Amino acid sequence: MVAIDKLGLSPSCRKNMCSWIQHVASTENDTQSASAWTGDINGHEFLLADPRFEPLKKLIVEKLYLYLDALAINRDKVELYVQRSWATYTQQGQNIASHTHAQSHLTFAYYLNKPDNSGDIAFIPREQQNEIAPGIFNSDKYNLSLIEKPNMFNGKRIVLQGKQDDIVVFPSKQPHVTTPNYSGKPRISIAGDVVVMLRDSGGFEHLMPNISHWQKV
Repeated sequence: MVAIDKLGLSPSCRKNMCSWIQHVASTENDTQSASAWTGDINGHEFLLADPRFEPLKKLIVEKLYLYLDALAINRDKVELYVQRSWATYTQQGQNIASHTHAQSHLTFAYYLNKPDNSGDIAFIPREQQNEIAPGIFNSDKYNLSLIEKPNMFNGKRIVLQGKQDDIVVFPSKQPHVTTPNYSGKPRISIAGDVVVMLRDSGGFEHLMPNISHWQKV
């Protein structure tokens, strides 16, 4: 399940966070690169541990538990751990290629600053559930006018057109991309990976035991 909702972070908080991220990213970002600058591979992978981002962290955690509620997962039985969190700074023409976050369970993306036409997140289904006949949605079928136009039911990917202050939550295993920024202004977002752990693993065979029971070897 992919969920999107308004987070409700105050404009002043967004402005201050954007200024800090822009200062850090603009000194390190290669504007000639086709790929956006991401803090997780540039030494800034624990952003929500920074006290400056505490108001954001509280709101994100609330949305994560609401996501579990929507899946009817008993929040009293589990705990959430933010594994890592980072900013993404996307300038004109930049994007992020298809990838997953296989080391975690849930992933979120929050739009601090999202000008119009600055790119979106697109999800690539592992299997097209509506493909009633093999290859019916391939590009040649459009050329032959069998399929009139792409939409959310027949497309090879599903584009989610989020707005500023939106948060998107989805399973980390879901392949996704970000489309290019054509706004002429930077798109600034914050992403994070989350692990779901049992509070008490008694009686559960396959889910992840609480970290308090782990042993370093």
